[in-house]
Amino acid sequence: MSRVVAELPVPTGSKPVGAGRRRRSRQERLAYTILLPALGIVFVIVTIPFVIAVWQSVTLDDGTFVGFRNYARALGNPLFVDALRATGLYALIVLPTEILLGLSFALLVHRAVKRAGLRATLYVLAVVPLVVPPVAVGVVARLIYAPGYGVLNYVLHSLGITHSDIQWLGVPILAMGSVASVDIWQWTPFVYLVLFAGLQTVPKESVEAAQVDGATWWTQFRYIELHYLRPLFLLILFFRVADVLRVFDHVYILTGGGPGTATQLLSLYIYRIEFRFFDGGQAAALAVMVLVSISILYSLVTRALPLERA
Repeated sequence: MSRVVAELPVPTGSKPVGAGRRRRSRQERLAYTILLPALGIVFVIVTIPFVIAVWQSVTLDDGTFVGFRNYARALGNPLFVDALRATGLYALIVLPTEILLGLSFALLVHRAVKRAGLRATLYVLAVVPLVVPPVAVGVVARLIYAPGYGVLNYVLHSLGITHSDIQWLGVPILAMGSVASVDIWQWTPFVYLVLFAGLQTVPKESVEAAQVDGATWWTQFRYIELHYLRPLFLLILFFRVADVLRVFDHVYILTGGGPGTATQLLSLYIYRIEFRFFDGGQAAALAVMVLVSISILYSLVTRALPLERA
């Protein structure tokens, strides 16, 4: 036994591991050296405005330090509560709708469309809304919903469904639905593209084995495909929530936040506080609170995502 043990090759795992560690260290140092200029520029670009915003949020216009008084005024403003309510309602409409529609389109194309040319065409059509400037989207949407000359009212009149103009932008619930529909049109393709790419990573062997065992489309999705899509759902949710908090262009063009404060979302409210009421301290306090909220959300999402760790 001792002879057999003596003839066994000496484990050499430590040397390659050590060499591998030295190679990884050199690669890491090279990567950090290459990334350092870009990271430094991003750090300066992000840090300087943030420091200015924080300083503005704790001072008056003349530079007098007031502590958290601007934060207290911002949180105590009833219009802030209205903006939060409108933003929450907007998010409740657009996020589930976009995720469900994007997931449905992705599953439909993944399972039903097999021709590469047709898939490429659908890919191009899905990219189009994403590259259109939000201002242009808002102008086109106003031509659809505006009273008097809106295309939608004209179509409804022509079909005999209505006999008078519907105030799509003048009634609170219809105005919220109108601005939400623009967001759904523009960002559902983003959800579709991300989830469709995720479906391409599902092993075909697992799907074929499930189909041989008689799995239904729901069973196949629930127990196989959903496992690969779960991290992407978190990623989509993070990006879309961040977009909802900063959505501005098409809402400003369509309704300007009205009627009343029905569609005055958080970004539009901060804009008005800064540029209409010229209250820079309160606007800076709101901006800092939004930035901190997004940072906390980002930390939670990165902890949930299955990231590779060295």
